Amino acid sequence: MNKLSIRSIIPNVTTLIGLCFGIIAICFALSGQFKLSVICIMMASICDVLDGRLSRLLKSESKLGAELDSLADFLNFGIAPSILIYISLLQNAGLIERVAVLSFIVFSCLRLARFNADIDSKNNKSSNFFTGIPTPAGAGLILLPLIHSFLGFNWAYETPIIASIYFVTIGSLLVSKVPTFSGKQIRFQLKKFKDLKVIVCAFLFIICMINSPWITLSLVGLSYIISIPLSIRAWMNEKDLDKNSSDTLEI
Repeated sequence: MNKLSIRSIIPNVTTLIGLCFGIIAICFALSGQFKLSVICIMMASICDVLDGRLSRLLKSESKLGAELDSLADFLNFGIAPSILIYISLLQNAGLIERVAVLSFIVFSCLRLARFNADIDSKNNKSSNFFTGIPTPAGAGLILLPLIHSFLGFNWAYETPIIASIYFVTIGSLLVSKVPTFSGKQIRFQLKKFKDLKVIVCAFLFIICMINSPWITLSLVGLSYIISIPLSIRAWMNEKDLDKNSSDTLEI
């Protein structure tokens, strides 16, 4: 097997490993092991990051890889978290709550279909921003009520209507035109730090995840929610700068 074929296989294998984590997450959810299910979805998200990085690093991006990644994302971040939320928090709820969970799956499918159709790149020329929130981020956000229950805050179980509104809101953000940070700003900022500082920050995050995973994930989710209005402001500023630059060139 030549090097080219190995390069093309490695990212796809990583995607399939992530898909397996998503399937295992569903199995854990069905057996009532909710914490393990959340962990498997987290592992799937790590694989989702790695497969894209590997494909770019190995210069093996392909149409097959993109389609495979979207199918895996739909299961890992659309179906798996929705099943987990339904079984853990809303199984005894009414029709409205069930429709709310179903809507997240539908919105996830629409989000990925739009991504495959390259609508994002046409409507938002800035590579610094996504149009709407990515599916993995949406999965993390709808899992927040369950993570809160691990900490003793059962607001979603006690007030399923409020939880349903929350789920529909997150799902709507998937297919919205709200600009959100793509993460390239973070990579840009990291370049300003020394490697040692980056390693220390990563090490501290890992320590926090080991010692207090649910608190850490809650803080990460809250930080992402706070970043949404900030990303809108940053997008507007960037748009104004581009407009001013074009006006200057015309003059």
